[in-house]
Amino acid sequence: MGMALINRRKLASLIGVLVLLPAWGYAQQAEVSEANHCQPVSGSEQHSGQCEHSADNTAYDKFDGVVYRGVINTKPVTLEIIGQGNQYRMTVDGLATFGELNTERGFEQDENASLFILNWQQPEAEQIKFVKLSKDHSVLVRVDANGQLDNTATLHTR
Repeated sequence: MGMALINRRKLASLIGVLVLLPAWGYAQQAEVSEANHCQPVSGSEQHSGQCEHSADNTAYDKFDGVVYRGVINTKPVTLEIIGQGNQYRMTVDGLATFGELNTERGFEQDENASLFILNWQQPEAEQIKFVKLSKDHSVLVRVDANGQLDNTATLHTR
């Protein structure tokens, strides 16, 4: 009788783990699936080149999968959204900085805009803000200290 109790207890904890695992696995997979074009089409491996490419970018650019580039104040600027969309890597004139990123929805009249706030946990003077307007998702426009769009400071995906 004692043996059956132990097995039942082990079984209960195993079931608990198995119930939680698929949910955790699904959450992990959900981030990757968008960038994952690796599903073999009827057993053929014709997408393997694309598959390798997306696998390289997935861990690094999981959130946006996009790199924004431009020239601001005569300096070349690259902004990459990394992690799960909560971190960034920005290179200005060859110098790379990493930091925390927060996104807010809506900017002025554009409720579908995305506001990217770099260094969002720092004092406002140290925050860098870009907005992605709903009319063109390939462009980020710098938001100045007064909260106004600076159309001379833009980054593009193309």
